[in-house]
Amino acid sequence: MSAQAKTALIVGAGIAGSSLAFHLAKKNYQVTLLDRNAHDEIDIFHNKAVEMSPHFMLNNPRYNSLMIEASKYSYRLVKEFNFSKKNALLEGVVKLYDIGVAERLVKMMAKIDVVKAAFKYLPEDIINKKYSINSKTGIFFKYGGWVSPKKICSALIEHKNIKLIAKSEVKKISYKKNQWFLGCQNLHEHSASNLIFCNSFSLGHVNLFNNLDLKKTRGQVNWIPRQKDTQAKEIISDKGYLIPDVNGVDVIGSTYGRSNDNNQLSEDDFKKNLKAYQRLTGNQLNQKCLPNNGWVGWRAISPDRNPYVGQVLNASKELTKNPKSLNDLNWHPNLFVNAGYGSRGYTLAPFVSKCLASKIDASQTAEEEDILNYLNPCRGSLKKLGLRKKIFLNSI
Repeated sequence: MSAQAKTALIVGAGIAGSSLAFHLAKKNYQVTLLDRNAHDEIDIFHNKAVEMSPHFMLNNPRYNSLMIEASKYSYRLVKEFNFSKKNALLEGVVKLYDIGVAERLVKMMAKIDVVKAAFKYLPEDIINKKYSINSKTGIFFKYGGWVSPKKICSALIEHKNIKLIAKSEVKKISYKKNQWFLGCQNLHEHSASNLIFCNSFSLGHVNLFNNLDLKKTRGQVNWIPRQKDTQAKEIISDKGYLIPDVNGVDVIGSTYGRSNDNNQLSEDDFKKNLKAYQRLTGNQLNQKCLPNNGWVGWRAISPDRNPYVGQVLNASKELTKNPKSLNDLNWHPNLFVNAGYGSRGYTLAPFVSKCLASKIDASQTAEEEDILNYLNPCRGSLKKLGLRKKIFLNSI
């Protein structure tokens, strides 16, 4: 790839965009990172802490393997940044499950090479003794913790090859002479050989992504004064999560509410989060005695809960008759997407963005190619045509 081609425009400066900018800059790309907000006003940055915690599924080792690899990578990355305890704490995560489920997961995880010593099974008596919770077993996973979203995104883009342009909303997109051009509301035009959209559910406003199905889902996190009855330092998770003692508050969340654009803190959601707190600690709190402090934000979620990562299919052109591999499909040249992480952005995006950066640079490993095939943004279109299994098997 020529030096002239090593330029990239990234839209969206959240964790997906910042992670991708970081990895492309390390590959000597000149990166222009655009966001419609001022950097300090990016929505997620108003949250005190985000969890870095994998989600596991029974009978889906492919998904679990990705979660483990990504968690390990994010854990190491945060350690390398050497944040103070005010901005990150990596004490692991305890995942609670109904009796029998944790045992099945541990047996399944034992078959995945990347796991090894990362897991510890917690039987019912240990869960009850340490967390005052009945009828639950658990798994302690080493590679988990929390981080300040603003702190890690800011650290990721501190590179001489990255130029951040805030308050720059994209109004026009064009492609000519092997270059992508973005016209912004401030009448500035930006160009690069590669264009990557990392702007979450705002992808729905871009015609190029009409074939990508992303749902906008509201979530509320609450911050309550640190409860001394809870001695745990690690995150506790079970249909909700508790991040204990983030600079004097316990962070509990998060709710799910579709078709809800209310950006104000909800008393009903506060009640749900306090119920989650009781479920995770055995402690019941009186809502009337606590202020409803916290944060409201929105996730972008795909139908299969996996992000859309990779090159974008040209939906305006018909699929090649009887395509045999991904190379037979009509792709937009050097147009990529990196979005739809739902509530797992800070767990998945740093690692997956590394894979995408390698793809853009044509330097991907076989493992990275396999991961990107799994997360390919055209997977829904191919599934509808009955071609997904055929094409991906021929492309791996």
